[in-house]
Amino acid sequence: MNYKDSENILLIICGAMGIALLSLIFRYLFLELGFDIFGANLVFIVIFVIGLIFYISYLEVIQRVIPPLLKKRKQTIENQDVVPESNALENIEPELKEPIENKTPLINDLDVIREKHQQDEIIRKQEVLEVAIKYTRTTFALFADDQNINRLCEYVIQYSTGIGLKDVEPIRVKDLQNIDLYHFGWNIWNHFRSNTQEDIALFLKTIFAKNLKDIDTDTIRKKLTFNEGKLKIKLEKKL
Repeated sequence: MNYKDSENILLIICGAMGIALLSLIFRYLFLELGFDIFGANLVFIVIFVIGLIFYISYLEVIQRVIPPLLKKRKQTIENQDVVPESNALENIEPELKEPIENKTPLINDLDVIREKHQQDEIIRKQEVLEVAIKYTRTTFALFADDQNINRLCEYVIQYSTGIGLKDVEPIRVKDLQNIDLYHFGWNIWNHFRSNTQEDIALFLKTIFAKNLKDIDTDTIRKKLTFNEGKLKIKLEKKL
């Protein structure tokens, strides 16, 4: 797809405007359902990005697949209009030419398959992240204020990328034991399964620095699945 073509640019702009309008509608609906502004904005961004990706992929498929199919159909019609002769060699020639004519469409089909796989993977990761964010908000709703919960969700997003935390301001929680924080960390690690338990131990040590200031990361890692006492955050096999 030629992104310098004015017609293609106009198609993308029109599609983006429609997707943005749809995203705003969903944002408004989520606000009506009780979501805060951060959650509603996250919904808007997710819907807009996924919608735009699908729309551009749709344009790519249309422009790559349809022209070769039309060309092949035209060639088939032209071949049918030619009166066949009784020469055996002339009957073999079209069969020899057909693989060459179909080579380009086959390559384009592979590109479409690869792009679809990439889009599916992006959607899968986004869905996994949304589940983690929802779990975090629900779990800490009674134990932290909105500002701390929003920061905690941002740190979970950073953790999911595997890049590392940036500009961390420790999270303040109330009425939770250290073991509750360990369980939260294990649940997040088990959900993503993209980092080691040492990484999640360091993650907990960093974001709950006030609560875990006297606990080293190795101790945190060893106690991630301890299940003693009266707990408020339980271990979850699946979020």
